[in-house]
Amino acid sequence: MKPLWVQNRKYIGSKHNLLPFIEQVVAERAPEARSLADPFTGSAVVAYHFAARGLTVAAADNLYHNYIAARCFLGGRPGEVRWDRVAELIAHLNRLPPEQGYCWREYGGTYFTPENAGRIDAVREQIARWRQERIIGEQEEAVLLTSLIYAADKVANTCGQYDAFLKHLGAEPYAEDGTHLVDAMVYKPLELGLPQVVESEANRVYCGDADHLIDRMEADVLYLDPPYNSRQYIDNYHVLENIARWEKPRLYGKTRKFARDGLKSAYSRRSTAGAHLTRLIQRARARHILLSYNNEGIIPDEVIRAALEQRGPVELFERRYAIFGNGAGRSGRRPIVERLFYCRVVR
Repeated sequence: MKPLWVQNRKYIGSKHNLLPFIEQVVAERAPEARSLADPFTGSAVVAYHFAARGLTVAAADNLYHNYIAARCFLGGRPGEVRWDRVAELIAHLNRLPPEQGYCWREYGGTYFTPENAGRIDAVREQIARWRQERIIGEQEEAVLLTSLIYAADKVANTCGQYDAFLKHLGAEPYAEDGTHLVDAMVYKPLELGLPQVVESEANRVYCGDADHLIDRMEADVLYLDPPYNSRQYIDNYHVLENIARWEKPRLYGKTRKFARDGLKSAYSRRSTAGAHLTRLIQRARARHILLSYNNEGIIPDEVIRAALEQRGPVELFERRYAIFGNGAGRSGRRPIVERLFYCRVVR
């Protein structure tokens, strides 16, 4: 069975390629650190990276599918999951025939091929039944749901986010002018893999807003990676969130979104982002604060510096790198500057 790693999903803003940069700053400025809090964990690659290196980690996200993935990859206790049994359960899920259920009706022929949408239905319903019948526990459920979320993301008919789907199912992946028509993986059958996790008695994972959880996330290092633009993450990943929650809500419009106002972040609104970040930093319970925020962010640098300088001296570290994003329907990379604002907390 193929292994599944925390970075094996398409996630806007993932810091996987910047992990050596982040680790270097932590090693140089907080060499004594034994714990790290990550309240905007997203894809959880940063939290996982430091957990795998022996730090005690607290991670949180307001989106349920991100919470489930973080819980899977770093929230389990040693011995809590029998991995030989989980491998057998995943193999069983991979053999299930498609069902014409909720995903087939709502997403078949748009975000997924009808066959893969039906496979998602079959797998998700089976996981729900196993949990209801107590055949699996909460942590095993998190592992199986994460395997499904990653598998669905692999075969999704998108460019890496779900604000819209590509509209050329049945076509070749690219047109002659380079326009991305269909992801090359979209026609492959859904296949779940076995997550490769870090187990610890001490790690903690939460589902909720950073503003509400910050008082519970005391650590040597507070790593902040809030949204940096006005695109809401729930809009970008509403399909995966819907599959994870499995509440089967009514969907709207061509992009098939559900009512989601309660899942939108104040950090993606220009009118509120700066004030929320300032209050968060004021309440931070850490000896070191590290803030990732690239040069395209909606919070002005002077607001960030002013907030951090209330807690202690500030340094800025920069690294140029390329991200996907030359426009919808086209593949390519554009350069940006990732900045790490570091604050040694003294007050």
